[in-house]
Amino acid sequence: MDLTALFERYPYLREALTAFAVIFVDFCALIILVAAGRERRRGDRNWAREGRGYMLAMGTTFFPLGAAEILIGRHPAADIRFDDNEISRFHALLTLSNGQWTIEDIGAQNGVLVNGRRITQPRTLRQNDQIQIGKRRLTVVRGTGKDVTA
Repeated sequence: MDLTALFERYPYLREALTAFAVIFVDFCALIILVAAGRERRRGDRNWAREGRGYMLAMGTTFFPLGAAEILIGRHPAADIRFDDNEISRFHALLTLSNGQWTIEDIGAQNGVLVNGRRITQPRTLRQNDQIQIGKRRLTVVRGTGKDVTA
């Protein structure tokens, strides 16, 4: 059957089909958003379990590693932010994968040092590793901030 003739015979049919298509697409988008939210919560639980209790210590200041990726730099959007001209806006990236933290220099002019050596590729971090970014020295520790094991 010719749809043009059908639409001419029933003029409201075009609007009804259009409304149905819009509602169907909106419903599909809602399903995708719900599934993505569940997956994110599942992923958040996984990294929380994998990286539980690790943080960076700088003297008496502690930076909990509370996400799967942590940006260190001078930019206001950085997760760990230092207002220091020797630190690039986007200096280093900490990443949690398979229960291990890695750090990588993401194009910083002054580089990233781990245990006194400049890194040129992502490096796995271990407890008590010393990270130097600009003049800042951070130590990888395990604990809650009140009870820390070095």
